[in-house]
Amino acid sequence: MEVKTAIRTGDAAALRGLLAEDSARANQCIGWGKNCEIRTHPLHYVSDVLFEGTLERGKEMPLIEALLEAGADCNFQASNGETALMGAASLGAENVGLRLLDAGAQSDVPGLFNATPLHWAANLGLERLVARLIEKGADVNRRDTKYNSSSVGWALHGWHNSPPGSCGHHHEVVALLVSAGASIEPKWLADEEVSADPAMLAALAGKRP
Repeated sequence: MEVKTAIRTGDAAALRGLLAEDSARANQCIGWGKNCEIRTHPLHYVSDVLFEGTLERGKEMPLIEALLEAGADCNFQASNGETALMGAASLGAENVGLRLLDAGAQSDVPGLFNATPLHWAANLGLERLVARLIEKGADVNRRDTKYNSSSVGWALHGWHNSPPGSCGHHHEVVALLVSAGASIEPKWLADEEVSADPAMLAALAGKRP
């Protein structure tokens, strides 16, 4: 069995056996996609297969633990700058993201178009991950280079258009961000959906639901 197969099937015992034979496997990128053109670090790959539904939710954490114990680099950056934490935040693998932060993952490493894990966690309404990222010093006012938006703007976009992997806790996320010092833009308050939602208006004032 390969590391890739062990992760896809959620076989933590097999993964531990493979890593015991050769711990270097914990940092060997996995090829996947139609022609295996995507090269992904094993820690990131756990979130990939969890998002696509190949890996049964609930089986991801023993895999992450096995990889970390074998020396997997939680700050490995792909060619586009993306880390495993970014993968967890953008793919809705909240528990993975929390564990990676506990393991020393850097909270504010940007990826594609300078978006950070906080942008993605806010977009998906991952309340617990957003709170932990803020605790770890993530910049709540940092803007990406594609949409020129802060994490609050990403949270509002995710609230308007629920993305795959969303937890739906966007009101709570916005309140957390504002309480942590996120700036509020007038256009958000003028938005028709926002103005019609007292809970979101309260969140933009830093009040949790």
